[in-house]
Amino acid sequence: MRILLTFLLLTILFSANAQRNILVNKFSDALLTQSIAKLTEWQAHQKAMYLNKMDALPDSIKNYLIKDAEKGLKYEWPTIPASLYLDYQFTGNRYNFERKNNERRKILNQLVIGALLTKDKKYIPQIVNGLWAIMEQSTWVLPAHVVVQKAKIGLPDPNEVIIDLGSGTTAAQVAAIQFMLKGELDSYAPVVNKRIDVELKKRIFDPYLQRNDYWWMGFQGQTVNNWNAWVNTNILQTALLSNLSSDSTMLVIKKAMLSTDKFINQYPEDGGCDEGPSYWGEAGGKLIRFVHLMNEFTNHQTDWANENVIHNMGSYIQKVHIADNNFVNFADAFGKLIPDPESVYRYGELFKDTALTQFSAYLFTLKKGRIDNDNVFDFLETTSIFSSLTTVNPLAPLALVSWLPNRQVLAVRSHSATTKGLFVAMQGGNNGESHNHNDVGNFILYANGNPVIVDAGVGSYTSQTFSSKRYELWNMQSQWHNTPTINGVMQKEGIAFKATNVEYKELADKSMLSMHIENAYPKEADVVNYVREFVLDHSKSEFKVTDSYQLLNVKDSTTMHFLCYAKPQVLAPGLIEFYDANNQLSLRMNYDPKSLNVTIAEKPLDDERIIGIWGKRLYRINMTNKALVKVSKELITFSLPD
Repeated sequence: MRILLTFLLLTILFSANAQRNILVNKFSDALLTQSIAKLTEWQAHQKAMYLNKMDALPDSIKNYLIKDAEKGLKYEWPTIPASLYLDYQFTGNRYNFERKNNERRKILNQLVIGALLTKDKKYIPQIVNGLWAIMEQSTWVLPAHVVVQKAKIGLPDPNEVIIDLGSGTTAAQVAAIQFMLKGELDSYAPVVNKRIDVELKKRIFDPYLQRNDYWWMGFQGQTVNNWNAWVNTNILQTALLSNLSSDSTMLVIKKAMLSTDKFINQYPEDGGCDEGPSYWGEAGGKLIRFVHLMNEFTNHQTDWANENVIHNMGSYIQKVHIADNNFVNFADAFGKLIPDPESVYRYGELFKDTALTQFSAYLFTLKKGRIDNDNVFDFLETTSIFSSLTTVNPLAPLALVSWLPNRQVLAVRSHSATTKGLFVAMQGGNNGESHNHNDVGNFILYANGNPVIVDAGVGSYTSQTFSSKRYELWNMQSQWHNTPTINGVMQKEGIAFKATNVEYKELADKSMLSMHIENAYPKEADVVNYVREFVLDHSKSEFKVTDSYQLLNVKDSTTMHFLCYAKPQVLAPGLIEFYDANNQLSLRMNYDPKSLNVTIAEKPLDDERIIGIWGKRLYRINMTNKALVKVSKELITFSLPD
């Protein structure tokens, strides 16, 4: 068996895409062999370090962590019946299962943190109850992901083991709990540790080493996304903290590096995340955890100074920061979030990038002194840098201009280092990106750090979200983004539907992005060309959108759409004003009333995820050409009130 696995790994190695292969090149067999020989010593050092860092936490943090743990002592561990798992198949709802599943894990993690902080054995019986409940689950795979098994959707097939985001995350948490409380578990019920070892082998290590056809591994030429970094990092963590043999540990680490290199090899040089900042934490944010663990495990014997693509992955998250917890939310992303400070800090630490370490401290201030306690290992890693997160000067860079040429995303603001004035993010791209929305030529606009023209972002995931009916969802369609409907036709999904002739320029006090977006529309649009040009005048805090187009035939109206958070009002022909929640004027919008008809409609929201970001309503402005003409040019100007 070992010879077969070694042969498979060598086959994969020699057939790997010889692009960057950074991880394989950084960590040689000799270095890995040397480090694995000292694994037990490294594990002891890590555990002692974590315990010391926890002891040093201020009482204000310990108190709420212990309080949460105390609540868990009375928790009744719920069963998860087959009908709940099948809910996704029959109704498309995935959250009924995930809420209960996640709740059990959260309570377990909180109990473990309480036990570690207090060293009180009263938590151990309840921790064992939680661990046993998880060991008893037929699968750790989420219902929405079981579809990749040969039996397709439904209950998990006992004859085929799948590894997904859920099983990888659960394994990493269980391994971390065993790592930190192995002695306590042995004293209470020694069979628990044996059961953990058996379940990790059966559910994770055996299938991971035996199979190369999981799509997220990337070994068969597939395009990979955040799943790759997310699952591989969790499996690396599980291997480093568990009781694997030296040979098996070597095989897991080497395969994890080979697979994760596929993720890095596919990443654009500018480090842009096409899945948006919400998924950055599970893409670039998980990759830096992988790199950090490998560096720690191998005693920091590798140099990363010139690995620009990885550095750029870290810098991306500050480039798409708008103000406070507002982030550019193209694709399946939320307009408000707080990226993981620990991930950002690790990038700053690795590349000696002060801007990133300061940004991590800034993000930590947004958490208002709280450390998340729903994942033991995340808690341990954040605790290990708590002193840095609370002593480094917290600062958001707020760059004047951030240009991602590969992703074709431009973020600009009126003035650097301040949220005063205008902030605009624009994009070209294509409609075949991971977690794609049909939004080529889209933009968002904030005034003095507050949203005005927005992207609705992603709603609650259902079976429809990642199905052939994805683009029947309103928030995936181009007509609900700040893009035009041409000749009555919306944009089409697919990598062929894209922006072309994308050009970014910096002129005197102006930032400009122009692009052709006609190729984002199917042939039914009968469009010869459609040029969209964005210009931000920094000195005037004025933003202009110019749309010029030529149609082959005129079959229907052409409409520019603007999705608004701030309430718009037509003050006079050619002038729209936007008012914030306090009914204060925040922005003006000028257009040509002679050529454009304007309608404003309220968009009631009924999805809890979107409501959580924008409230119960958005507004949409439609600007439609009065005359059905083949050639047109329209100018829209946004400016701050005097």
